[in-house]
Amino acid sequence: MLVRSPSLPNLPLTGYEGSWDAIIKAIQEQLLPCLEMLGSDLFFSPSMPCPKEVIPVIFANGQRSLHQSNTPQFVFVLAGQAQMLVNSRWLSLPKGHGAFLPKGTKCVPYVYVRKQPTLCDWLWFQVHPFGVVTFRAQLTLTAHYQSPSFAIVDQRLTDLFHAWRQEQTNQNALKIANKGLLCAFFALLMRSFPLLTEEPIRLPKKSLPPPLQNALQFLLCCYDKPLCLRELARVCGVTPAYLCRLFRRYLDITPWQYLMQLRLQVAERLLRGTTMSVAAVANLVGFNDLRHFQRVFRRTYGIPPSQVRETFRSKLVALKDNKSH
Repeated sequence: MLVRSPSLPNLPLTGYEGSWDAIIKAIQEQLLPCLEMLGSDLFFSPSMPCPKEVIPVIFANGQRSLHQSNTPQFVFVLAGQAQMLVNSRWLSLPKGHGAFLPKGTKCVPYVYVRKQPTLCDWLWFQVHPFGVVTFRAQLTLTAHYQSPSFAIVDQRLTDLFHAWRQEQTNQNALKIANKGLLCAFFALLMRSFPLLTEEPIRLPKKSLPPPLQNALQFLLCCYDKPLCLRELARVCGVTPAYLCRLFRRYLDITPWQYLMQLRLQVAERLLRGTTMSVAAVANLVGFNDLRHFQRVFRRTYGIPPSQVRETFRSKLVALKDNKSH
């Protein structure tokens, strides 16, 4: 039976833990050694019937931790115990274990059992036609934290994933082949560079006050999360009014305008560098309303986001034609 749970704030995972370097280190020091030992079995933990009382986590913005994956996904637990529902079946993943969620899987990644939350720190890897989107997430007793979503554009990652899936369906498949393909997939991912490793907006060369530097770093880590000025000011240790004055004085812009510019520039990179749909890009950078994203994007760049995407697709077609000749 599903009952209502207390809501938890959905907060950005800032600092080193939410960085790309931390994700690389976790893949190298935790995921790959477990994969070397267990092979593909690492991502196929057995599920069980759902317990009688399961309480899905509800975040403070009213969003339930329930989704149907539009892309294949891997998850891997770095610490704690992941408790989740996958296609209405119970899956409990301890540290060093993972799961593979095929496209279309109905998943409740965060639930309470007998009103008791379980601490969890894990990585998510979403496989797209252009490559991979990955992020780190943590569930504590008081909040849910998530890093920025890092998009890695590399067709070889997709090819390795599909080769692994094809090997899985082969009746004469070799375990060493399955393991080798997955090891190559994550090793290549570990050596890749995501689109969002550097701040898209150029800042003035003059020295910025520490509270403003902290604000800019915080926004870079959570540009895709719901934010309010009071929360941003609290993180920086100043009042909202003083923080606004710093933005005006040094950047000639408000915090909200800076955040919108950051989201739009990240979106523009994703539209030019990936095959993600316009709706998926809008959602990834923090816009819950697609029409609002389209209006703001067109007002800023002079063209609709769909036109940026069509230009990118035309270049891909021309590139394929040149290769075929």
